[in-house]
Amino acid sequence: MPTTNKRARVSTLLGNSRALAVIAFLLAVVIWLAVSVNEAPVVERVVRDVKVEVDESMPSQLGYKAFGAEDLFVDVTVSGKRYEVGDNVLSPDDLTVTAIATSVDSPGKYTLQLRAASKEENPDYTIVSKSEDTVDVYFDTPKKVDVPVEPVVRSSGNLVDTSKYVTQDPFPSQTSIAVSGPATFVDRIAHVYAYVDTPGNLKNSETFDATLTIVDENDNPIKYLKTDAEDHFTVTVPVYQITTLPTTVTFSNTPSAYIGKPPRVTVSPAFLKVAVDPDKLADMEEISVGTIDFSKVESGTTELTLKASDMTEGIPLNEDATFDVTIEMGNLSTRTLEVRSPKIKVTNNATELDVRPIAEPMTVTLIGPEEDLAELTAKSITFTADLTGKEISPGLVRLTLTPAVASETCWAYGNYSVRANITA
Repeated sequence: MPTTNKRARVSTLLGNSRALAVIAFLLAVVIWLAVSVNEAPVVERVVRDVKVEVDESMPSQLGYKAFGAEDLFVDVTVSGKRYEVGDNVLSPDDLTVTAIATSVDSPGKYTLQLRAASKEENPDYTIVSKSEDTVDVYFDTPKKVDVPVEPVVRSSGNLVDTSKYVTQDPFPSQTSIAVSGPATFVDRIAHVYAYVDTPGNLKNSETFDATLTIVDENDNPIKYLKTDAEDHFTVTVPVYQITTLPTTVTFSNTPSAYIGKPPRVTVSPAFLKVAVDPDKLADMEEISVGTIDFSKVESGTTELTLKASDMTEGIPLNEDATFDVTIEMGNLSTRTLEVRSPKIKVTNNATELDVRPIAEPMTVTLIGPEEDLAELTAKSITFTADLTGKEISPGLVRLTLTPAVASETCWAYGNYSVRANITA
């Protein structure tokens, strides 16, 4: 019974002309695809920008490295059936181009033969040709050095109007850079310039994008070098506006009673022609010609001379100028105090050396109101040895001390120092 039903269904299907037409069409498509694949024409296609890799296995045994081959690319022509080499089938990543470096036996420039191949073991296409058959590569021992950066500002006009502004040396965003490359070329480095261009007439400090150029002693650019310079390398040109301001001084290590009510100070000359940051000028009523530590202030009248070249606020137009400073403290009392075991703190030691002060007895001169001086003891006085900017080395040295007094109205007067053992 089942066999009879199957025969009936087949007979019905064969008797249906529409079904036969569909079957015939599908068979035709299958046959056409089979013929197309087997009989597809062979075409040539250029695969562009295949990266060149240098075979460094032999040079590396001599300590050499390839330079100048980091961004080498060639075009490779392949031949095969369209469905094997089409744009959507074959890409540069499917091919290799190798520079053969078996001839390298000493530092220098070599012309290397290129060999192209497929990454597949048995590709269905062939390599026909390359856009380049050789490349030039330099081999040498790698070397790395730190080189200072020298800013160079090129202005098409006057950099500033010198009757109203002054400028100081430009400074780069990195004061030095690490340069690496073949030892032969690294040894030729004489300068690293950071060039910036400006039309000039600057009225404020400005920061410019810079172009780095590495040159030899004849200012010829050097090839094959790389740096660790930041991508956005800049040079800042500082610009200051010329003005005239009243002169004053500032104090450091000031007893709290005098912070809000400083002593009477007279500075001669009373006015100074100086260059200052234009952005800060509107808020400036006077200019400090120097900082005076309170340990230099006596009871009564103190007279000091400060140098314009030591100013940290503004730029004096005459760096040879001096300032006579008179400080009036009034009639205060003086007391000497013996400190047998001074408390000494070492700060800002930027080295790995161990700095140990020798706590020897010292006599301290104190100034202040008599009743406040009477309350002070040796424990009221501490000392700090600040090593900021100081070069130290192992051995026995003498350190300058800054005294501090636990009082709102009293301070230590004079110069103090201590011996210290410095060990690694």
